[in-house]
Amino acid sequence: MTAAMHQIAVIFIGILAGFLCRKRGILTEEGTAVVSRLVVNVVLPLYLFGAILHSGAAVDARGVMVTLGLSFALFLLSGLAALVIVPLLRPPAGDKGVYLFETMCGNVTYIGIPVCAAVLGGDAAFYGSLLNIPYNLLCFSLGIWLLAGKLPLKRILNPAFLAGVAAAALYLLRVPVPEVVLDGCAFIGQATSPCAMLIIGSVLGSVPFRDIFSEWRAIPYVLIRLVGLGALMALLLSFLNVDPVLKGVLILMAAMPAATNSTMLCTIYGGNRALSAKLIFLSTALSIVTIPLWAAVYFG
Repeated sequence: MTAAMHQIAVIFIGILAGFLCRKRGILTEEGTAVVSRLVVNVVLPLYLFGAILHSGAAVDARGVMVTLGLSFALFLLSGLAALVIVPLLRPPAGDKGVYLFETMCGNVTYIGIPVCAAVLGGDAAFYGSLLNIPYNLLCFSLGIWLLAGKLPLKRILNPAFLAGVAAAALYLLRVPVPEVVLDGCAFIGQATSPCAMLIIGSVLGSVPFRDIFSEWRAIPYVLIRLVGLGALMALLLSFLNVDPVLKGVLILMAAMPAATNSTMLCTIYGGNRALSAKLIFLSTALSIVTIPLWAAVYFG
């Protein structure tokens, strides 16, 4: 419980730093866009590549396939929930895509992997990194279409997705990768979460402070995102015989706050990034309470 709360508090320090950088003019509009492209195309792919191959996990081929299959099931479940729930919130037409995306996709990378590792230990970081393979495939196809009304086919095979697939293939084939390469990936990949949080803070810094709390739909959304989806995933997994660590990862990932990728994708491709930043900020704030509760109640 303490480890999860600590990790989320660290995330908030990063958001605060980005907010202050924007207010002081250190991180400009152009700078935010540049950092977004850097994270999406370079830093995140290297992080995922290193996280899979540097984990030291002892999971066989069947375990990898089960993880990928259940990961797809997680996003399918979240997507179906989004199609039912979001129309009930009656968002304006221009905001509907953001709500659909943020219901379907949680922050399974920048918060999810470190929190799962802190709470569950063992192979949790490995399972969480594999889960990001279908996640990135979804983000850069359906996700961009929902957020910006575009479907750039060339982005479906994006660097983060390709890095995850390449790492999984090398892992399954037991192809040795030089330690210096993995250390280099880890070295650059360490910037993933800090840069993402600086971007969120920068976007929030461009929004009048009173407007951050003006979105009433965020309240029911946050409850669904942080509690409802995790409960649905726990119910589904109660009928399956799944490795306990993988089960814990899937439940925690289902209960993560809004996906940080949305703000970066809105920055790059267009879209209501102010709304996405509000949902991220509010859901991440409340996750300081809900994630430790999931860890304490469900995982002891």
